[in-house]
Amino acid sequence: MPARVRGAGLGLLLAAASSSLLALPDDRRQAIEIQAREAVREEASGLTVYQGNVTISQGTIEIRADKVSVFTSGNKVGRILAEGRPARYQQQPEVDSGLVVAQGNAIEYNVETDIILLTGNASLEQQEATLTGERIEYDLRREVIRAKGSDSGDDRIRMVIPPSQQQGTE
Repeated sequence: MPARVRGAGLGLLLAAASSSLLALPDDRRQAIEIQAREAVREEASGLTVYQGNVTISQGTIEIRADKVSVFTSGNKVGRILAEGRPARYQQQPEVDSGLVVAQGNAIEYNVETDIILLTGNASLEQQEATLTGERIEYDLRREVIRAKGSDSGDDRIRMVIPPSQQQGTE
């Protein structure tokens, strides 16, 4: 039977993963706060599920979702899955840059590979530039973004680059 988890220590499950994400250096020194209607921890499988208007914050990092599942092995976080309509992730990666806002029906972060995967009505926005598609994959290590439309080909990716970011504009 799964154990119900209370406030103390819940943030430790996400500490390893959030410190791996690109964020302001000060973000990593901030406390992780998790709010949800309920949390269930299954020790045998290493799964913790937060449900009901979940909000996770650490400095400028904020995740909002209907459900967040944290998969661990031992004390190490392996994968985080945020689900919602949409699930939303935002952070300020550098002092002089605006917020990066990502959303999708699912946002999955694989700690081992450092890959963030947005699926289902996925979008990524920073400084007025937007990328939308059915699937957006961001490889943090190699700094590579891959976007894909629907398998049927009816929905294509869409990239919008504002005039201020285009070369040759005055």
